[in-house]
Amino acid sequence: MSLDLGLTKKSAAATGLVLAVMFSGCGGDPKTAPPPPSGLSVAFGSPSGDGQFGLVQDALPAPIRVVVLRDGVPEAGASVAWTGTGTGESFNPATSITDTTGMAQTIWTLPQEAGIQSAQASVSGATSAAFTATGVPGAPTNLALVSGNAQAGGLGLPSDDPLVVRVTDQYGNGVSGVDVTWVVTQGFASVPTVTQSQTDGRAEAPVVYGQLSGPITITAGASGLGSVQFQLIAGHLITVTNNQFAPSQLNISLGNAYVVWKWSQDARNHNVVPDLIAPTRSGNPTDGPHTYVFQFTARANYAFYCEVHGSPGGTGMSGLISVN
Repeated sequence: MSLDLGLTKKSAAATGLVLAVMFSGCGGDPKTAPPPPSGLSVAFGSPSGDGQFGLVQDALPAPIRVVVLRDGVPEAGASVAWTGTGTGESFNPATSITDTTGMAQTIWTLPQEAGIQSAQASVSGATSAAFTATGVPGAPTNLALVSGNAQAGGLGLPSDDPLVVRVTDQYGNGVSGVDVTWVVTQGFASVPTVTQSQTDGRAEAPVVYGQLSGPITITAGASGLGSVQFQLIAGHLITVTNNQFAPSQLNISLGNAYVVWKWSQDARNHNVVPDLIAPTRSGNPTDGPHTYVFQFTARANYAFYCEVHGSPGGTGMSGLISVN
């Protein structure tokens, strides 16, 4: 009996300790919910319609919604104006009136520009609510040449820049995932058979010039979008560096008689001038990078020089091309 009493006393003591700890932990004022916002406020509705995706210049699949409150209580009859800044963007309606729950909504037609777009819901006397949506490009409608045209380079070497086209929808947004075919339709060069347009709509192809000099035409096309052409020239390469042509002498055949002078990046104040009749003067002395192309049309020896760093007769910065 005394054993049971002892255990009971110990249990009672332990229980009292636990209760004391519990009450001491709950000391102070109980937590309360934050007070409702004072004055007029605008918040997202539920569901809000924020963060949707849709085709450019199309209506989003779900309306966008806000709730207008006054001192935390839904405000009926408040006028909500919907605005955006994109080209062709619209809202139906452009102004809506809140119902008895304080809710107002509109259908947002995205602008013509692809990417993340924004819209504002404004109520006079309250901070506006901002919505975003992502415009997705429409179907591809156009293929255009971007860069890489009118290059010239040395036989067997890669071009300085890739050939670049861009696939766009009717509003000029880049469209990805379109196959672009590349074909050499004149001359000799190597290009990929197919490349695919990327996120910005650009598709590109590296070029390696062939071993025969002359004009090159490369045609880029995409199904249903037509084609564009790039014009390039391959030739025997002479590098224009500071105070020298490299090589300074060339032996070439008449049927393969395009020569390409290419200024190096750090070349300063050079040009190509004929010693007698050819090649024609490349222009005023200029800095690199720069390219000059000339086609020789008769068998002969052709001396040339830089008028700043050489002179006729093979003095200084000069060279000789023998066409056989």
